[in-house]
Amino acid sequence: MKRRKEDELLNEGLIDAELAAEEEEIKSRKFKYGTLATVFTIIFIVAVILVNVLLGYMTKRFVWEFDMTREGLFEISEDTKEVIDDLERDVLITVLADETDYRDSTELLSNLYEILQRYEALGGGKIKVRYISPNMNPKIFDQYNELGDMSANYIIVESDLRKTYMPPTSMYNMKVDQETNTTYYVGLRAEQRLTSALLFVTQETVNSAVYIRGHGEDYGLDELSGLLVKMNYETSNIILAQEDIPEECNLIIISSPDTDYSKEETDKLHEFFMRGGDAIISLTPQTSTELTNLNILFEEWGVRYENKMILDNYQSLSGYPMYVVPTIASIENVTEKLNTRNYFAIIPAAMPIEMTGTETASVKVRALMTSSSKSYAKDLSAAFTNYDQTEEDDVGPFNMCVISEYVVSDKNLNYTRSDLIFCTAGLISDSVLTPKASNFLNAQFIETVVDYISEYNDVVVIEDKNFESNTLNILTWQVRVVLWVVVIAMPLAILAIGIIIWSKRRHL
Repeated sequence: MKRRKEDELLNEGLIDAELAAEEEEIKSRKFKYGTLATVFTIIFIVAVILVNVLLGYMTKRFVWEFDMTREGLFEISEDTKEVIDDLERDVLITVLADETDYRDSTELLSNLYEILQRYEALGGGKIKVRYISPNMNPKIFDQYNELGDMSANYIIVESDLRKTYMPPTSMYNMKVDQETNTTYYVGLRAEQRLTSALLFVTQETVNSAVYIRGHGEDYGLDELSGLLVKMNYETSNIILAQEDIPEECNLIIISSPDTDYSKEETDKLHEFFMRGGDAIISLTPQTSTELTNLNILFEEWGVRYENKMILDNYQSLSGYPMYVVPTIASIENVTEKLNTRNYFAIIPAAMPIEMTGTETASVKVRALMTSSSKSYAKDLSAAFTNYDQTEEDDVGPFNMCVISEYVVSDKNLNYTRSDLIFCTAGLISDSVLTPKASNFLNAQFIETVVDYISEYNDVVVIEDKNFESNTLNILTWQVRVVLWVVVIAMPLAILAIGIIIWSKRRHL
């Protein structure tokens, strides 16, 4: 009996020892897995922090976002990327607004915020974008007094050479509903404006455009000046009778003089052209004064203006035969890329421009715009009183815009090229160049032609990106699929997986 008790006690002791050892092993396993879980959790948290820091840094240096808009509103063109890659100076872009005003805007500012981010990322440290709220820092305007009047939300682009600015509305293409007189935005032109600004503030020299004054020329060319500034021209005025054309001048504009130039003045023009200067020359139909000396100069370039007005009852704005729609010639490297299938130009009160054949062997004359074969030209005495075609009227087509190009080279093959654009004042008037007249091709035509005649190789012309609205239509059965799969099934599946993992791990 005693022996049996001893055996029972011994067995109980062994069992207790085994239980104690098993409990100790379980505690050890829990500690081991708990420690590993803690270590892995810490490693995961640290990794998440490091990845976020790295992604934040890389996002600043590289564009990792994809433009999913159908219109490609935020895609940056290869021309702009080349400009940014070639930057040799640091550029600071200052936005006169709180960053949240741009980033969180549901209106037009959010588009600009996205594009500015991409410029900064592509800059690789050469482009910095900062946001300064004028409400919190009213003295910020004092730093840019030389730029003129500015207000909140304006964008300033600057380098150590020079600076320029633009209002956010200038980043968009606008259109006016003629019936309701309502202005609305139809396209985005932010890339054109920003890239042109980058070139303007970083180049050692920029092109210079000079308006010739002193003979009653038209001063109402604000939109043309805006286009030239956008293409990195600095604009100024001179009175040709009192001063010479500056040496740094690349382009002159003669617009609608109502008195003739003197022989000394036309000699200055001739000298300017012979050294490679370019010109935009526009006249207005008039009956008052003969421009004898100017006409002699023009004929040396193979061109003569006829003091008549072109009318067209077929290829013109409906009901307005004096608002003629020209046919634009497709000329390689000049006008071949213009979108003439979807848009058209318009020239009010156009004058016929005759190609006389009197140019020298070094001058080549080509028509850029012509009227239709059904157009006709009336003498001014009759044109302003009666638009109807008569037997006395000349019949088209007529040249409406002409380019005369002079090219010579010396014995060392150094070329001198001069381009003169002859047109009627209506082609470059504010009424057809304004962004509100975006359905007209005039502004794009002028940009393209000036780009061609310019010797400034860093001029870039980037097409506007038009807005398009597309509705996503979802059928009833598709709505139900989305409801059951995305809203119900996926959350329940995630919850079930979580419960299963928890139930397995709670006994470890």
